[in-house]
Amino acid sequence: MAPVRILLGLLTLGLLAACAPRALTPEARLLSAEVRGLEISQEPALLLGLRVEFHNPNPFPLPLSTFGTRLRVGEVAMPLDLTLPPGRKEEVLLVRLTPGEALATARALLSREGVEVALEGATLGQHLTFFRTRLSFPLEPPRVRRAGVNFFLENPNPIPLRVEGNLVLLGQSFRVQVDLPARGEGRLQVTGFRPGLERGSGRLELTLEVPGFFRQSLVLPL
Repeated sequence: MAPVRILLGLLTLGLLAACAPRALTPEARLLSAEVRGLEISQEPALLLGLRVEFHNPNPFPLPLSTFGTRLRVGEVAMPLDLTLPPGRKEEVLLVRLTPGEALATARALLSREGVEVALEGATLGQHLTFFRTRLSFPLEPPRVRRAGVNFFLENPNPIPLRVEGNLVLLGQSFRVQVDLPARGEGRLQVTGFRPGLERGSGRLELTLEVPGFFRQSLVLPL
């Protein structure tokens, strides 16, 4: 009789599994995105934040790993280990882009070219795309402010910048440099500058550096 009981038990489990409701596919949409700053440690990292709204149509918690869900930002793919409660929920997904693993992606993100961002998965052998878009956060040039013999640069970007170059006034060139905080201001350190020259017109020939990622040249009129 024992083998019969085992067989009946297996049949019962099979019937229960067949009758169990299949999990409905969740939904997701990108609400906003922003560059959250530059992390300076042993290796610098550009921090990208994505605000995503998820919708779980099931009456039970749903692990996204069930669908092999991953966030793709350019060349970077990141599996999502989230469990969604029933209904709607917002999450901020943080992505670290480092020069060693994602240099091309970080450079494209900070240019007009931009990068493709997608949330993907799979179910029953079929590919899922929850959303796909393109993000671009091109660097804005610093703004120049003159106050007497002092020259100030304002950084409108959410990441710090290292600035160096030349101040050209009345045919003379002076070496300048400054480290600008994110969304902050710094006074240019001018080597060899003499009072009296501040009344002349000229220009700043600068190189902007995002430490660890890239350098960009620009000219700012005074």
